[in-house]
Amino acid sequence: MIIDKDHILKLADLAKITISEEKVDSYISDINKILELVSQIKDVDTSGVEPLTNVLDQLSETREDTPVIKLDRDKALENAPDSDGVYFQVPSTLKHIKKNISDEEN
Repeated sequence: MIIDKDHILKLADLAKITISEEKVDSYISDINKILELVSQIKDVDTSGVEPLTNVLDQLSETREDTPVIKLDRDKALENAPDSDGVYFQVPSTLKHIKKNISDEEN
């Protein structure tokens, strides 16, 4: 695949960046060089090479996903700076402003 001016401008648009006309030719050259280097991977003989499943020689042990510690609600709320006895109370982070549709029409 050869990258041209249209490709660069499309990529810039998708990335929501502005590229000056002077830089477009530089980017075309750079990206085409990168693609040429990456395409050399096709020439590597990988016959007889097992697919890599893990970069480490170690395997992670798995366990059953079962709850082991149950925490009583009252015990959990003991350390809360503020609670209503059922839930943690925290400062509101979003304010909901309801607009009356009839207000917008006027």
